[in-house]
Amino acid sequence: MTLLSIVQDACDDIGFPSPASVVGNSDADQYLRLLNREGEALSRWPWQALIKEDTITLSTADQDYALATDFRYILPETQWNRDDRRQLVWLNSEEWQFFKGWTTVNGLNLRARIRNNELEFEQTIASGDNGKTIAYEYVSKYWTEDSGSTAQQKFAADTDTSVLDEEILTLGLIWRFRKSKGLNFEADLIEYNRQVELAKAHDGAARMLRLGRAVRQHLGVNIPEGNYG
Repeated sequence: MTLLSIVQDACDDIGFPSPASVVGNSDADQYLRLLNREGEALSRWPWQALIKEDTITLSTADQDYALATDFRYILPETQWNRDDRRQLVWLNSEEWQFFKGWTTVNGLNLRARIRNNELEFEQTIASGDNGKTIAYEYVSKYWTEDSGSTAQQKFAADTDTSVLDEEILTLGLIWRFRKSKGLNFEADLIEYNRQVELAKAHDGAARMLRLGRAVRQHLGVNIPEGNYG
């Protein structure tokens, strides 16, 4: 569904005339603003469609590295030095200043934090780490695409599409529009929240949580009964 079709579907449900266009149409400006507000709010959840991977290459004595242009926030425990097979240790401000004060503290794992939209390492990148790869996963803030499939942060043309669930975007536009007009929106908001929670439950993949005693293990290899040597 495109920006235009989402707005037209919402108008049909609301009972308002469907616009022939949205962007550049003064009569449809509010639909565009509300829909972009809805998409911005919805895209803060780590939907699988928004999860991306980024890598940086370490360079001797270079402490600061730019994050991806669409970076919103990093997914916990995904930051790894792939060459050393060691996880980066995140530091808060207090810990950062502690290690800066104790300049002789090294350790096997690189220590870092995110500040000023950069990945900043506490230790000086030594020549032995030059060229090593740091990888992490993050949630992208680009939840729409133009007609050429170029990712972007909001709807800007009638033909733009979204990587998010279009039905949820439509429901979000409906309750936001009714609220903005002083109309009864509570039932629409309840249905919207129900669909959002259902989509979250079905999004991506997760391990099975078993509350009973039965335990099943799925191993990737066969283990012989004997002769382990």
